[in-house]
Amino acid sequence: MSTASTSDDAGGIARKLFELYGKNAASLNRLLRRRIGTRGNRFNHDHADTFMYIERSKNSNIVAYTANMMGATTKASVSSGAGQSCLVDPHNPVHAYFITLDPPTLESRRKRGITSDIDDLTFIQRKLAYGCHAKPLHNVTGFTTDEAQTWFKSFEPFAVSYVALPKVHALLLLLSPLAEGEGEENGPEEKDTTVALVAVVGGKLSVMQRVYVNSTEPKHFYQLPTVNYIEVFGVSLESDEPVYEKIEK
Repeated sequence: MSTASTSDDAGGIARKLFELYGKNAASLNRLLRRRIGTRGNRFNHDHADTFMYIERSKNSNIVAYTANMMGATTKASVSSGAGQSCLVDPHNPVHAYFITLDPPTLESRRKRGITSDIDDLTFIQRKLAYGCHAKPLHNVTGFTTDEAQTWFKSFEPFAVSYVALPKVHALLLLLSPLAEGEGEENGPEEKDTTVALVAVVGGKLSVMQRVYVNSTEPKHFYQLPTVNYIEVFGVSLESDEPVYEKIEK
């Protein structure tokens, strides 16, 4: 039922979601919460608002993408959406950064007196390798009814694209806290604000979770790595089954 074209842009994904799940925004909220799985303990320094990450063949260090949250009423920056009502900061929605997990690299950093394992991406990394662009999606062609517009705005959507995945379009959706029973019968209370990244993976509408980049390192420091292939992993919205797509370079 949820098979879709990989050419779908963020607006196309929004239209497909409304076609399939648009009768009740709270029900889709609950469905997406079930599909994103548990966050916060996937790797060292994991964050509850990290909605996607990239693993690499080079080493075990990863690139994480975390939603920048702010209080829904105060509009002040908060460290996490856990236990409170939040919005994604429209002016700075995503924090992209490296997490050092590779033991030899960690040892080298400690010897140099570096105690943090987190580094923002450099300009070159943002522009040529791991940058992420997120833009508020205010209007979608075809959303003309009040019902569709209300449903759409409840998720405060962002169109998301990645330098590493130029042909993959994604939609970042805000999942606001839910009251007990809201959206489905006997549904539990959900006090956290979180986000879900929805994309077409392997031809199926899915929650996109992680990416693996296989590359060959250059012989000279001034050269860039050669990407051999990229693998995208997620979970099907419809079936809750793992989904996979390999992108040859």
